[in-house]
Amino acid sequence: MLRPPLLSTFGLILATGGLADAQQVLEIDFEGGRTIIDDEWRAMYSYLTAVDWDRNVLYVRDAEEPEGIMAFSLETGEWIRTIPTPKGDGPYEFAQGARDIAIGPGGGLNMSGFVRVVEYDPEGVPIDSWRPEVPVPRKVCNLGGAPAVPTQGGVVIRGPDGTSVAIGPVRAQGRRTAPEAASDVGAIWDRLRTAHIACSDDKAYVRMSYTEGEPDSLFVYHRHGEKQTLAVPVEDARGRRLCILQEERRPDGSLIRPERPCPHWSKGARLSFDDRGNVVLLGIDGNTHGAVIHPETGCYALIRGTREHPHAPIGVHSDSVLVLRRPFEITRRGN
Repeated sequence: MLRPPLLSTFGLILATGGLADAQQVLEIDFEGGRTIIDDEWRAMYSYLTAVDWDRNVLYVRDAEEPEGIMAFSLETGEWIRTIPTPKGDGPYEFAQGARDIAIGPGGGLNMSGFVRVVEYDPEGVPIDSWRPEVPVPRKVCNLGGAPAVPTQGGVVIRGPDGTSVAIGPVRAQGRRTAPEAASDVGAIWDRLRTAHIACSDDKAYVRMSYTEGEPDSLFVYHRHGEKQTLAVPVEDARGRRLCILQEERRPDGSLIRPERPCPHWSKGARLSFDDRGNVVLLGIDGNTHGAVIHPETGCYALIRGTREHPHAPIGVHSDSVLVLRRPFEITRRGN
């Protein structure tokens, strides 16, 4: 029987020894920490969260509000407000629901869906809406005070007049770079669908998946057009365990449980920053949860945990990590 997640903070400790090739390994210290929310009725979703560290507020999708984002205090765990995110085609609505949240200027919010990005003031009131001229704008960030979304070959940011301004080698010819073959269209769509983005004042960091089984790529797009890449650490990922693909049933009723090596921990990882300006990747792998990367030097530290403590880290600040824990009890039926 699964229980809803607990929101907690735990310490990060620098592990001695560790992997030979890793510069540093940070381990989550489960002996200390503080539980912020312990509510059996809460069912939070780690894939739709944003943390305002300056104001100690967590924004998260909770099952209690399927068409809203809830705000909680990181100091007391108390509910602050719920921001409606209705489904629909209106200027402040989302065709298939909100898909991402980013902290905006002055504690406001940017939320994205499949069609538009909606901007909110610090009280959660919608104040503007933008339709980026790119496909699948699922993810969003705040780039120097304006919302931005990843696209093919770069980033698109909302201009002062509400238009879409391209950053990076996007739209070199026409609206976007033309695929070389029809089969490329699906690959481009998948990359954009699974991409994630985080922004500083003048740079957009985009994680995209290009090669199955390999670490994702991390691109850096400067507002003046320069493009760079950051290496994603490759250690502590391969051959540790196998993942079960979708089960199939044979004609005789028996199950086929195909297995393959689990994907690299960077697959599907969320991007954010810590309070030192380092880039933070946090994924869902049960052993390696992510990495902290210095944006200028590329130096990094892996973040590791243990399977004895099921959890989903959603943010790093100072020497602490904010996690959603999912304690569970195993109920056996029959003999």
